[in-house]
Amino acid sequence: MKHIWVINRYNDPNYGDIGICQSITHFLENNGYTVRNFDFIGQRLKFQFTRTIHILSKVYSARKEKPECLLVGGGQLLLNNRNFPYALLGWYLVAKISGIPLVAYSVGGETLEKQGRFYRWVLKLFLSQAKSVYLRDDITVKLVSQLIGFHFDTVPDAAYLTYEHADTSDSACTDTVVFISANSISRQGIREHYKRILDTIGKVTPDRVKISVSSEQDIKAAEEFYAYSKGSCLNISTEPAKSFEQFIRQISAAKMVISSRMHPLIYAHLLGKPFVAIPTNNKTQSMSEFLLKKSPENLADEAKKKLLTALK
Repeated sequence: MKHIWVINRYNDPNYGDIGICQSITHFLENNGYTVRNFDFIGQRLKFQFTRTIHILSKVYSARKEKPECLLVGGGQLLLNNRNFPYALLGWYLVAKISGIPLVAYSVGGETLEKQGRFYRWVLKLFLSQAKSVYLRDDITVKLVSQLIGFHFDTVPDAAYLTYEHADTSDSACTDTVVFISANSISRQGIREHYKRILDTIGKVTPDRVKISVSSEQDIKAAEEFYAYSKGSCLNISTEPAKSFEQFIRQISAAKMVISSRMHPLIYAHLLGKPFVAIPTNNKTQSMSEFLLKKSPENLADEAKKKLLTALK
């Protein structure tokens, strides 16, 4: 039985990342692999000494356990901020020193802003070390191509690998669910963003509306939007999801999903729910347009075939 380390942001309070980790793990286990999960960023380490200890501990564990592959799987892993470049460098070193193949599967990014030399260098090291690289969307392909001159194939979001773990037993359709986020919105643009959401709700649904979130980081934005919406004549209540399971149940029980984040749209697509995107960045806009052209069955088949191919 093959043993694989899956490296993902599964400790992040983002239900999309949690769902990706669960999907990859369940799919691999159902195909005869044993899986051990690691958080991509680790403990959000701030100091170089503790980062070094963290990397060395993973090198020791890798040599001891001898996994057949390090699968950096799913999620927005190509970012230039304080934690991501060091995380990329760390997992590159674990793979390089331990001699274990590295696979990057369904990884994404969104910004095309100017990146520093260190980020470019680390990203090039990481991607050149990988045995297989599949990016999640055309935005990421463009990002990587502009940053380091490499061009890689795309694969559907890792959530499409499997969603049998989603509990849809209480899926009587009741409300339109709106997943609020202020991601990629400046403080100066928040009011305009909230107005756009209200205008969209008024245009697309006469039903009751429930405000939720797909990440704990968005709870404050949901509270602010709910307060802002009280001046409207819409029937709006609030129930921020507090777990991945509640997040899935809300989508499965929705008449329609409206979202400014990507993964509520993906899970709406998976569960056959109408959806409307209110994009705050190129990633969400591009993904919503892509989903309208594809069936979830075809995306699931493609995601599964490409992952098994990458692991051979």
